[in-house]
Amino acid sequence: MDSSFASMSEHQHIPYLVGLSYLIATISAFASIVLARRVIYTRQTAKRIWLILGAGTLGIGIWSMHFIAMLSYQFPFPVYYNTTLVAVSVIIAIVGCYFGYVIISANQKSKIRFFFSGIVMGIGIASMHYVGMAALEAVAVEYNPILFSFSLVIAIAASWVAIWIGFLSPYARRAMSWKIKVLFSLMMAVAITGMHYTGMAAATFSSVTMESPLKDGMDATRLAWFVTGVTLVIFALFFCSIVIDRLWQKRELVQNTLLDSIADGIVITDQTGTILHANPSFRQLMGEDTSSQRFDKLQNYHPELTEQITSDLDFHVAIRSLILEVKRRPIQEEALHHSLWLLRDITEQIKNEKQITYMAYHDSLTKLPNRHKLDATLANWFDAKKTIGCIFMNVDRMKFANDTLGHQAGDQLLRQIAGRLEAIVQDKGFLARVGGDEFVILLADSYGKEAFSLAEACVSAMNEPLSIHDTQLAVSLSAGTCIFPLDAANPKELLQFADLAMSESKRNGKNQVTAFTSKLNDQYRRKLQVEEALSLAIDHAELHLLYQPKVAVGTAKVKGVEALLRWIHPQHGFISPAEFIPIAEEKSLIHKIGDWVLREACLQWVKWKEELDEPPIIAVNISPLQLSREDFLSGLLTIVEDTKMDPHFLELELTESASLGFAEVTNGWLGHLHELGIQISLDDFGTGYSSFSHLKELPIDVLKIDRSFLHNLIGNPGQEAIVRSIIQLGHNLNVQVLMEGVEVKEQVDWLQKAGCDLIQGYYFAKPQTPADLRPMLQGSRL
Repeated sequence: MDSSFASMSEHQHIPYLVGLSYLIATISAFASIVLARRVIYTRQTAKRIWLILGAGTLGIGIWSMHFIAMLSYQFPFPVYYNTTLVAVSVIIAIVGCYFGYVIISANQKSKIRFFFSGIVMGIGIASMHYVGMAALEAVAVEYNPILFSFSLVIAIAASWVAIWIGFLSPYARRAMSWKIKVLFSLMMAVAITGMHYTGMAAATFSSVTMESPLKDGMDATRLAWFVTGVTLVIFALFFCSIVIDRLWQKRELVQNTLLDSIADGIVITDQTGTILHANPSFRQLMGEDTSSQRFDKLQNYHPELTEQITSDLDFHVAIRSLILEVKRRPIQEEALHHSLWLLRDITEQIKNEKQITYMAYHDSLTKLPNRHKLDATLANWFDAKKTIGCIFMNVDRMKFANDTLGHQAGDQLLRQIAGRLEAIVQDKGFLARVGGDEFVILLADSYGKEAFSLAEACVSAMNEPLSIHDTQLAVSLSAGTCIFPLDAANPKELLQFADLAMSESKRNGKNQVTAFTSKLNDQYRRKLQVEEALSLAIDHAELHLLYQPKVAVGTAKVKGVEALLRWIHPQHGFISPAEFIPIAEEKSLIHKIGDWVLREACLQWVKWKEELDEPPIIAVNISPLQLSREDFLSGLLTIVEDTKMDPHFLELELTESASLGFAEVTNGWLGHLHELGIQISLDDFGTGYSSFSHLKELPIDVLKIDRSFLHNLIGNPGQEAIVRSIIQLGHNLNVQVLMEGVEVKEQVDWLQKAGCDLIQGYYFAKPQTPADLRPMLQGSRL
């Protein structure tokens, strides 16, 4: 074979191809920097794609640079290239860059990985170069050992620089400006092309005459077209990467903008707790700059955070004066173990919830627990099977205090009463305000047995007057006690029975304590039975009216009758009005019953009008609760009109307390009734708190003296003087005076001498049915 020798220094390179090779190296370096960032910040599946794309771009770029630089070299003889080795060289370049990226892109980065990744990539690039040199056909190449070794060093050093720029430099961890990218790309291109031309400088070429023709050789023209095609691929890959990178950056920008605009604190961490992204709200909540810190502060407040948590985690944590709601959501995909943390300041929310809870379970006036809190506490103690003592207390005459002093003073009075009760109860039990003027104390276990003595202490504590607006006001309490399970079987009965015992204290004179007994229980059950039966009494026709005559003193003529309600139950028998009327008033049944009584009395008068020459005036008792209804007047007039009752023969009996209590409301329409001819009588006079000014204003026709004044009347100068004064008062007011409850002749004689006008009582007749009373009404005298 023939040969001729040539060194690189003996021949020149084509300048524009040299420049093109450097440009391609620059573009390849620029693309690799861009793609390396995607490798760092993508998940595992996408990371492989970016690794292949980055390694392919850099590897093919260096390979293209190499062969364009080879084409720029002017050989003194024709050269051909082995197609197989050309293809192998590009594969070597891509594989070397790929494994170099793989080694350095692992989650745990270290100096050793950096060292080996640079060596692998550098050897791959150098191998590509010398395999490409070996692709020359019919050319013998000899290398200068020193320059050959230097080219390897340059390849490895260039690889280290590329890896540091793309993966380890501060620029790799934050957004890198295009100017920095271009600068680094130019520097890397110098290193890459420097390695190539150093390797070329180390080579001496000689032509070798081949004994057989080349089978798969590729001449310079074909290689130029091939390299041009590959170069276009490089540009296509690069521009695709740029487009993808821009799209990624836009998505990342949108995501970051959304995260940063959210009022809640948001932070993304990796599995080591290193913060990858934190929005401004997070830094504000944590009170420090966390841009480059590990997110481990919450470990001080929640020990579970010190371990790897694979499930969702929600909890509250207090930091400084804030209460934060923390939610962790894992971001996991293959080897990715990131966490999304959401932190919300719920300090104000917790404060409002506590305030709402407090308001829901406490009385706004006294700040004591209310009925809801009482029921919850009682249920808890009942479930715990505790012995429970209950004290039910009511302030006596609280309405009177409100009416006389005003509601503001009444509120102050309740606050002072609550303060005194709190001082007595202290930590012995549970004190609650359950109504306008009602308080309840619960005592558990050993304290429960002391309920009666503690109730006495509470009642005694009110003996000292309270100061309201510089006025000393004396108040009293009525209290009742009950003990579970001794007296009651459940919490509901415990409160009911204690309330019942308190009501008994009021009936017995107030300002005292009553313990619940079986007798009170019987009374309570009797009350429930009467209450249930009373609601059906009218519909079952169990009610009826009796009539008691009102007789004129001296003439003994029947001037009128009083309609009296009676109830005979099929099972319980006769039930006294004194028993069922208070129940009717309490359960708002009095309106229905009152209307029925008024209608029945009017219908009876119409019958008497048809039967008698002179029908009597018929009197009907009116409850105070009936007077309080706005529609009472219209309802009364409707009944009178429907029954064809002559209003001049109708008399309404009002109790003294009712007429005075509703004076402002009733004065107007009482006058209207009086103008229609309906008479008004004042019942039970002398038992209330009479006001002469009110008596003068009321349109009264009859003043009824209560039967209690007849007790020890005869021969008792003081009692006689009182009754004479009342009779004289009635006459001074120009009204008739009636004494009720007269039973003996001596009383009749004394009343006649005293000037009493009318008498009602057993002396003349008991309450009777209309049929029994008819002969009496037909006669002129009794």
